[in-house]
Amino acid sequence: MQLTITTVDYAPEELYDQIPFKVEMLRELPGPDRPDYWLARLETPIRWLDNNIERRIRYLVLAARWQGTCIEPGVENLPVGIAYVTDDSLLDDEEVAFEKCRYVAIGISTETEGGRQPRKLTQVISGSIGKAFGTGKSS
Repeated sequence: MQLTITTVDYAPEELYDQIPFKVEMLRELPGPDRPDYWLARLETPIRWLDNNIERRIRYLVLAARWQGTCIEPGVENLPVGIAYVTDDSLLDDEEVAFEKCRYVAIGISTETEGGRQPRKLTQVISGSIGKAFGTGKSS
């Protein structure tokens, strides 16, 4: 599955200039606090300034930001937490080790497998959250 991250917030300054970016979802990984993190490979590495040292990030750990949502085929404009993989040994691990990645941003993601293009974001609140606020469809 391929996701495109179309926007970011609360991110390192240099990340704003690198959106949108595409990732290939490699596999789901459990973590110490939840079972549904995803390991993803960036189509093009991201430049990151870590304590004034430039690094190239090739892998991310992603997780759906809101309870009751998940990263799955067909997802559209889904808020996700984004962490940079800082130790590539995480690629062989059976679960997420937080000391091997750094949480950096909130992003909006859309599944773009097969050339599908993200639609313009017009509404973030949907599902049970949207229903509670009276703004979204019930899912």
